[in-house]
Amino acid sequence: MNSMEMILLIFFATLSFSFGLSYWATLDKLKKSNLLLAELFIKNRALEELNSQANSGINMSDDTLHKENFIKFLSDSRDWAFEYIEKSQQTIKEVSEELKKQGLVNYSNRLTSLLPNIEDIKK
Repeated sequence: MNSMEMILLIFFATLSFSFGLSYWATLDKLKKSNLLLAELFIKNRALEELNSQANSGINMSDDTLHKENFIKFLSDSRDWAFEYIEKSQQTIKEVSEELKKQGLVNYSNRLTSLLPNIEDIKK
């Protein structure tokens, strides 16, 4: 081999080695990038799942809160209605007694007939 062929051989060998080294470095960086991307994707999915669980927990809490408030409203309304009915019945009885005292028994009886028969209710 003459010197020119040797120089060309060394040149192409060096060129091939540097190309191989660059290719290997690029593949290594690509592998690291893929691993980081996969890790980022997994963390993103985990955060999305946690967010979804948190949102469904909030919705459940809101739903439960609305149900509890509605049940409280129904209970309070029922209590208020019974109290109103008792006061109304008591007022009707008082007015009926006053009408009897004034000699208006017929009106008193009509007014008292508006009240339910307590004996029937107890049965």
